[in-house]
Amino acid sequence: MFIFEALVQTRINVLNLAEKFNTSELNLIPKGHNNNIIWHIGHMMASQQILCYSRSGAEMRVSNELIEKYRKGTSPTGWKEEVPLQELSLLFMETANVFYDDFKAGKLSNYERYATASGVVLENIDNALAYSYGHENLHFGNIATLAKIVR
Repeated sequence: MFIFEALVQTRINVLNLAEKFNTSELNLIPKGHNNNIIWHIGHMMASQQILCYSRSGAEMRVSNELIEKYRKGTSPTGWKEEVPLQELSLLFMETANVFYDDFKAGKLSNYERYATASGVVLENIDNALAYSYGHENLHFGNIATLAKIVR
């Protein structure tokens, strides 16, 4: 299905860009910004899991710790240690790759209606999938902007 292929490609593009930077650059929060490149990568995963898995009553494929660290409204400003890209990259791709299998298997079909902060109401997993894909591209754009600033 096209949207799943596009999602995987977006995540490949994110990692290809992120791999050009060292750990310090990935964790740098530029002046005037609340987050860094690493946070955006973690946030993309956390949001997909919350929007598509949790709202469907399905078991999320990431830890609660990851969800709490990267969910909406969080920021890396208080982090004590830098997060290396390697800590997230495998899971980042794995959660994209298994998404289609879980979708096809019907694991996400029991979707609980959800009104997003942007005023969009997600009635079913198809809505959540489309919204999640758009959300990930928004954050890819944020990562691209940060990439121009940190160097």
